[in-house]
Amino acid sequence: MRKIIAPLIIGAALSTAFAADDSLKQEIEALKTQMAELKSAQSKMNIDALRAQVTEIKAHDAGDNIKWNVDFRTSYDVIDYKITDGSKTDNAIWTNKLILGMAAQPADNLVFKGALGVYKTFGQNNINDTSMFQGFDWYGTQKPGDDSIKLREAYFLYFGDMGDVHYSASFGRRPSVDGFMTNLRADNENPASPVGHNINMEFDGASFKFDLDKVTGISGMYIKLCLGRGFSETTGAYSQGTAGFNPAYIKDGMNPNMDLAGLLMQFYDDGQYKIMANVFKGWNMMGVGMELADQSLTRFYDVGDMTGASLSLQVNGIGNGINDFLDDSVFFISYAVNKTDPNNVPVNTYSGSMVTAINYGMSGAGMLGSTEKETGSSIYTGVQVPGIMAGQRLGLEYNHGSKYWRSFTYGEDTLAGSKLATRGDAYEIYYILPIVKKNLTAQLSYVYMDYNYAGSDMFFGQTGNPEGLMGMMPYVESASNIKASIRYRY
Repeated sequence: MRKIIAPLIIGAALSTAFAADDSLKQEIEALKTQMAELKSAQSKMNIDALRAQVTEIKAHDAGDNIKWNVDFRTSYDVIDYKITDGSKTDNAIWTNKLILGMAAQPADNLVFKGALGVYKTFGQNNINDTSMFQGFDWYGTQKPGDDSIKLREAYFLYFGDMGDVHYSASFGRRPSVDGFMTNLRADNENPASPVGHNINMEFDGASFKFDLDKVTGISGMYIKLCLGRGFSETTGAYSQGTAGFNPAYIKDGMNPNMDLAGLLMQFYDDGQYKIMANVFKGWNMMGVGMELADQSLTRFYDVGDMTGASLSLQVNGIGNGINDFLDDSVFFISYAVNKTDPNNVPVNTYSGSMVTAINYGMSGAGMLGSTEKETGSSIYTGVQVPGIMAGQRLGLEYNHGSKYWRSFTYGEDTLAGSKLATRGDAYEIYYILPIVKKNLTAQLSYVYMDYNYAGSDMFFGQTGNPEGLMGMMPYVESASNIKASIRYRY
């Protein structure tokens, strides 16, 4: 029986094998047919055209949209003031600050950048009821108030090459706060355009930059012409005059255009040593006065012109390979000057206007309380070093201003007032702690300002008098600001 079964099993196996072999041959023939069809279809395709289409799609996706970024900070500030009449005042304030940044590049030589800002106290407040200058354009997103969204930046950059000179031209709302050196205390890796020692405020204008490193052979050398307007002389729509409604947007007859022109120069930057300077002139600086007909109504008026300059050095990495601590340290020092040129017009009278200012007190002649040309100066220095743990940073800063020192630093991020405007001595210590890399950080800081004179952070007329308003009003003798904050960036 076994002899019969064995041949049967062998036959069945061979039969199955032959059948499987035929099936495999059929599958192979089918695959060959499909491959031939694919080769035929591929030969008819225009590969270069397809590549061009893919490249165009990628370029469209990269450039034809706006890239957004978020910068959000919650802070707790404790501010204290000591007044020259012996009184003291203090407050503790919770704030939220949100900056929405945007950028787009529709072409290789054209970029748009912008930012919207909201900086508010927790809950409701009566700030607008107690300050007529709360919403001033020079610091719209730099001082806390309500929950309104304000324009911080909006400008385009057009750039190209003229031989070995790379150039760029820009118009719009400028990136002009937290500039060179002051970006360290603000924990911003890249500084804005101005030298932060004497210019730190929001304004509208234009800039024209020319890179000269290839022409001169000096590393990082460039010059930038900056033009700005701090006040536009105009009435609004349906403005009312002595004979009814005026035509819209005519000259107001009281506050002339306030313009500024400056030259920013980077003499050298090799990544470790950076030397920068600026020179500027401002025309028709603002004083504050009162209308003769209504002494409760405050007006601006032209008190004269002002020039200024600064020279600054920053060292990223002290020495050359001495040790890791010094390699990761930053040191800077800066010297700045300003000079007034008062027009000495004591009464705010302009042709066609029925408004005049009182010829005493806030509306007296001169600039910064003087009818003479006065010179002020300031020195600013600091160091930022590694902290206790990896990624942490410790900063120490000091600045001193003379009697007639006058900066344009209204946009400085200190609730107690601009420390760089101090006529006297200012000290700051801060500590930065990364929580989740650079995306979530905490910062502690303490600022103390010891004023030798009044008027450090005021306007350019009698309110900026170093002896005090009208020479007899009390003023802040010293101020301090303790800040604790948590910041999210992405």
